[in-house]
Amino acid sequence: MKQIVIIGAGGHGAIVADILRERAAGFVDESPALRGTTVLGLRVFASLAEIEHDGVIVAIGDIAARRTVTEGVVRAGERLATAIHPFTSVAPSATIGEGSMVCAGAIVLPRATLGRGVLLNTKASVDHDCVIGDFVNIAPAATLGGDVRVGAETFVGPGATVAAGIRIGARAVIGAGAVVVRDVPDDVTAWGVPARITSDRRSGSPRR
Repeated sequence: MKQIVIIGAGGHGAIVADILRERAAGFVDESPALRGTTVLGLRVFASLAEIEHDGVIVAIGDIAARRTVTEGVVRAGERLATAIHPFTSVAPSATIGEGSMVCAGAIVLPRATLGRGVLLNTKASVDHDCVIGDFVNIAPAATLGGDVRVGAETFVGPGATVAAGIRIGARAVIGAGAVVVRDVPDDVTAWGVPARITSDRRSGSPRR
């Protein structure tokens, strides 16, 4: 795709524009304060109809919003692009899902799979045979050992380490700097070294 519109003109949108460089056609953002302005020399438009393009990428850090907007543009018939920074290491046998973003310094090793709309942030590492679900956000410098499974819409915090073979459920939150050595179920928050479950995100109740 030669002309890609970036949906979201915030901080992460700027990162994606830097990845795409000359392939970035401009931004679309719902914020009235941003419309008509420029970000990194690219104009911010109010809608996709205002700009010619071959594909779109949803550069929104918030996981739920990224999923909702992505699903909306796909229903509207848009083609999803991917953004992979030139200063990354992505194994030829790895699979990167449409709409995913792989930022500078990230590593994706053999037979790893990233789903749709995954955000693999700066210097994050995904080792061999990992499977990362749709719309997962892996924060800067997080490290996943081999054969890790991460469920859809989960957030793995900055500098977190996940031991090889661990299973993390969907919609979980792994805190910054956590060391995960046991499986983590769906819909919980886990922090610490070693990581322990501190709350159930469905009920908001603490775990003791």
